[in-house]
Amino acid sequence: MDGAWTGHPDQNEIAVSQFPAPNQLQARAANSGTHPDLRPVPAKVGKRTLAGTRAAIRTVIRYRNGVLNGRGASLLDGYMEDLATDRIYRLMIAQRMQHSAQVAIVDENAQPVAHSHEFIHQLFDEELERLLEQPAGRDAAQGPRAQRKHDFAG
Repeated sequence: MDGAWTGHPDQNEIAVSQFPAPNQLQARAANSGTHPDLRPVPAKVGKRTLAGTRAAIRTVIRYRNGVLNGRGASLLDGYMEDLATDRIYRLMIAQRMQHSAQVAIVDENAQPVAHSHEFIHQLFDEELERLLEQPAGRDAAQGPRAQRKHDFAG
């Protein structure tokens, strides 16, 4: 690796010191290939569930509501969510729509659920209605973020 991302300027010196030369090719392990498999199949990372789709949709709705009300990053379910979160979840939803015929996304009864355009629109409507029913000022979190955190494959 020839670079690093830091979350704060005070971390820059630490990150730069890890890469003393402009190119780290000599540090590559002898048995590594020139084209490693950068997309290994995830194993034991959770399930692809309808609950995960619903949680992603709720987060997208809540984050965008915050943006429209003058907030950028927002504390949702105890975690800071920002534009990257919004993009990740929108992509996850799109991937589920595109691939749900090949990769099972299951409901609470372990039955596969096709993620058609119509179905996703229905879920957005249902989750928006659910959020609007929450008491004013209450964080609309329904269920722990852990459900979403382990439901990212797909």
